[in-house]
Amino acid sequence: MNRKTLGSALLVPSLIVCGCSSMSNTEKGVGVGGAIGAGTGALIGSATGHTGAGALIGAGVGALSGGLIGHAVDESEKKTDAKLAAAAAAQPGPMGITDVVYLAQQHVTDEVIITQIRSTHSVFQLSAGDTVWLKQQGVSDAVIQEMLATPNRYPRRIYSAAPVYSPPVYVVEPAPPVAVGVGFGYAHYGHRW
Repeated sequence: MNRKTLGSALLVPSLIVCGCSSMSNTEKGVGVGGAIGAGTGALIGSATGHTGAGALIGAGVGALSGGLIGHAVDESEKKTDAKLAAAAAAQPGPMGITDVVYLAQQHVTDEVIITQIRSTHSVFQLSAGDTVWLKQQGVSDAVIQEMLATPNRYPRRIYSAAPVYSPPVYVVEPAPPVAVGVGFGYAHYGHRW
C-alpha cells in the first residue's frame, strides 16, 4: 500500500465523519478513531509485513478509544443541558393567561393560583372576550377578579437614561437676628437739670 493511497484512506473517512452534523460525538469518535487507528496500524504493520492485520487491530483500538472519548463528551453536554434547563425552570417569570387556565384545569385551588399570580407579579390586561374565555375554561370568578385587579396593583417601572424627576431645591433665608439685652436707667423726678 503506497503512502498516497494510505493518506487518502485516512482523510476521506475523517472528512465524512466531521461533516455529519447529525451524528453524536460518540459516533464521530468511533469513525475518526477507527480511521486514525487503521492508518496507524497499517503503518506499523507494514514495517513487520502484516499491513492488513495492523490496520484491523488499529481500527478496532481506535474505534473503541474514539467511541469512549465521544461518549464522555456526549455525557458532559447532557449534564450541561440539564443544568441550563433546571436554571431556566427555577426562575419563574410572569404568568400568562394560558398558565392560569392550565392550573385551573388541573384542579389547583383558587388560593394557590392567586398566590402564584401575586408572587410572580403577573399583570393581565383582560378584554371582555378574555374573561368569557377564562370562564369557559373553568377558571373561577375569584381568580378572574384577581387577574382583573393586577394592572392597578403593581407599579410599572420606567427606565430612562436621564432622570425624569429631580426634586426641587429650597433656599431658606436666615431669620433676622433678635436683639436681647438687659438695660438699666436712672430717672430723677422733680429735678431739672
